[in-house]
Amino acid sequence: MLTEFIQGSILQDRKAQHQLYSYTYKKLVAAVAIYAKDNSERDWLFNLGMMRVFTNLKNLEKDSNYLGWARTLLVRSAIDHYRKHQRHKDKLTPLQSTEYSISSTDFDEMMNNLETEVVIKILQKLPEKERLVFSMYEIDGYGHAEIQELTGINKNTSKWLLAKAKKSLKIFIESSPHINRPGYGQ
Repeated sequence: MLTEFIQGSILQDRKAQHQLYSYTYKKLVAAVAIYAKDNSERDWLFNLGMMRVFTNLKNLEKDSNYLGWARTLLVRSAIDHYRKHQRHKDKLTPLQSTEYSISSTDFDEMMNNLETEVVIKILQKLPEKERLVFSMYEIDGYGHAEIQELTGINKNTSKWLLAKAKKSLKIFIESSPHINRPGYGQ
């Protein structure tokens, strides 16, 4: 069925394109949502990414993983959009402070206990650069050197923004009574 959607989309069949879009949206919208500040921006970024998917479908190798391939294009499109539309080209200078220190094990355990939709809503509350660095590093597995290369954010600043994002997320999760956290008095 997916193969039919892909082949039809390559042939510019509008119905097949709509079906492929719907299928991809259901499976991969969360991959884009973590880069967006709200649902409106999420949909905008998803549409930009799907334009890239449709444009490059003819390059998709037969029997390859469509969802993995499409996810890469969607995420890269979101990162490219950020880079092109940076509101401020300023350079942040990282502070040498232990104030933002948080144990990786504690943070990972806390995040793993949350539902995906809750995590996305929490991430959308972060400032743009913190959200971008956190999503690229923690979710998509980019290193700080790659983040610098793709976004122009200095490697040290990226590390600082990641630590700051983790601290902000930890504070938000711990101070939100409506978030169910297994192991916290339940």
